[in-house]
Amino acid sequence: MLLVPLPYHTSDPPPTIQSAISVIAQHKMPATRMQTVAGTLGNVLEWYDFAIFGFFSDIIAKLFFPPTNGASENLVRSFAVYGGAFVMRPMGGMLIGYLGDKHGRKYALVTSLCLMAVPTFALGCLPTYDQIGSWSTVLLVICRLLQGISVGGQLPASLLYTMESRPKERWGLFGSFVMMSANIGTLLGNLIGALVRTLLTDEELLKWGWRIPFWSGLLISLVAVYLRLHGEEHHPNEGQYDNEVGEGQDHSLPKYPLREAVRKENLMALISATLTPMLWGAGFYLSFVWMAIYMSELIDEPLENAFWINSISLLLGIIIPVPLAGWLSDRCGRRRTMVIGALGLGGLGPVLLYVISRGRAFQACLCQICIGWLLSLFGGPMGAWLGERFPPKVRLTSVSLGYDIAHSTASGFSPLIATILSQKLNPTAPGILYTLFAVIALIGIMISTQIHHDETSNSNNNNNDTAEATFEQELSDGEPKESRGEAVSTDTEVEEANKIV
Repeated sequence: MLLVPLPYHTSDPPPTIQSAISVIAQHKMPATRMQTVAGTLGNVLEWYDFAIFGFFSDIIAKLFFPPTNGASENLVRSFAVYGGAFVMRPMGGMLIGYLGDKHGRKYALVTSLCLMAVPTFALGCLPTYDQIGSWSTVLLVICRLLQGISVGGQLPASLLYTMESRPKERWGLFGSFVMMSANIGTLLGNLIGALVRTLLTDEELLKWGWRIPFWSGLLISLVAVYLRLHGEEHHPNEGQYDNEVGEGQDHSLPKYPLREAVRKENLMALISATLTPMLWGAGFYLSFVWMAIYMSELIDEPLENAFWINSISLLLGIIIPVPLAGWLSDRCGRRRTMVIGALGLGGLGPVLLYVISRGRAFQACLCQICIGWLLSLFGGPMGAWLGERFPPKVRLTSVSLGYDIAHSTASGFSPLIATILSQKLNPTAPGILYTLFAVIALIGIMISTQIHHDETSNSNNNNNDTAEATFEQELSDGEPKESRGEAVSTDTEVEEANKIV
C-alpha cells in the first residue's frame, strides 16, 4: 500500500493532523447528498419500526391479551391495535406538518424520527399480560398510537426535506427514493422477523426473542441525532408564521399553517391530494400485504411459499422500479406517467388477480410483479406530484393531511373489504377494488388539472412573493418544456405584438 504525502512547499511547516483533516473535508460528500442519504435511511428505519408490529402480531396476541379458548380472537384484537395506527396518521400529519411549515423541514423530520424511536423501543420493554394484567394492553395501545402519529408525519416530512434541497426538474427521481425507502423498510422488517423466528425456538421467541426487533428501533435515533447536529435546516417559510408582526408586515397574514391549508382557495387542491393517493395506498396494501394472506389462505389452491413470492414481488415489482418511474416522470411529466399507471392498474388489476387465484406459483409471482410495475408508474412520481400541488407556506401541512387521510381510509380498510368480498362472493371479486380506486385517483388528477389556473391567480394576490414565485414554477407539474411549447409561444407572440405597438 503506497502512502502519498499531502503536497506542501519546502518553506511551509510540515502538515499536521488538523490540516490533513481540513484537506479531506474539502472532498466530503455534499450537504445535499448527505441530506438525501440521511432522509432516505431515516425513512427505511421508520417503516421498519412500523412494520415489525404486524409481523409479530401473533406473538403480541399471546402475550398482551387475556387468555381465550380461541387463538383467533386475540389475533383479531392484535390486528385491531395494529390498525389503530392508521387512524392516528392524520393527527400525525397535522402535527408534523404544522411543525415543518412553521419551524422548518429538518425540525419536523427529527421530531417524527424521535417520536418513532421512543415508542418502538418501549414496545420491546413492555411487561406482558401475565405480569401486570390489562395494563400491558393499555401500554401496548399507547405505544402503537404514538407510532401512528410518527409515521403519519414522517414520510411527508422526509419527502419534502429530500426534494426541496434538489432542483425541481429532478423532484420525481428524489421523491421516488423516499417512496422506495419506505418499502425497503417494510421488507427489512419482514426479513428480520423471519430471521429471528428461524434462529430461535418457540419458547425463546415467546420469552425474550420477540423483543429484539423492537429494541433495534433505537437505530433510528442515531439518524435523528445526525440530522439534528449536521443536517442543514430548510425553512422556506421563515418569518411567515411569526407570532409577532413586525413593521411593514401584513397583519392579515395567517399565523397557523393548518388554518391556511384549509382556506377556500386551497380546499380543492387538498381534496385532489386526498383522492389521488388512495390508489397507491389501497393498491400497495392489497398487493403486498393482504396478497400474502390471500395466496396462502383464501384461494382454492393455497400456495405454500406465498410469503416468499410476496417478498420477491415486492423487491422486483416496487422497490427497484419506483425510482425508474420517478425518473421517467422528470422526462415525460408526472401526470402522464401517473395516468398510464392508473389506467393499467384499473384495467389489468382484476385480470392479474384472477390469474393469481388459480394457485400456480410462477404465474402468481409474475402477475404480482406486473401489478407492482403498474403501481410503481403511479406511485413513483406521486411524491413530487403532491409537493407541486401547494405553495411552500402550506406544503407540508397540506401534503401530510391529504396523504394521511387517504391512507387512514383506503389503506386501512381495503384488506378488510377484500377479505369480505373473497369470502362472501368469490376469490376473484377483490379485483374490482383496483378499478374502483383507479377511478378515484383519476378523478383526483382531473381536479388538480382544472384548478391549476385558479391556484395561480389566487396565489398572485398574496404578499409572500418569493414563495408564490416558487409555486408558479412548480405548477409546471413536472412537464417537459416542449410539452408546454404552445403556451410559451403564445406568450412570446403577445410580448412581440406589444413591442410593435
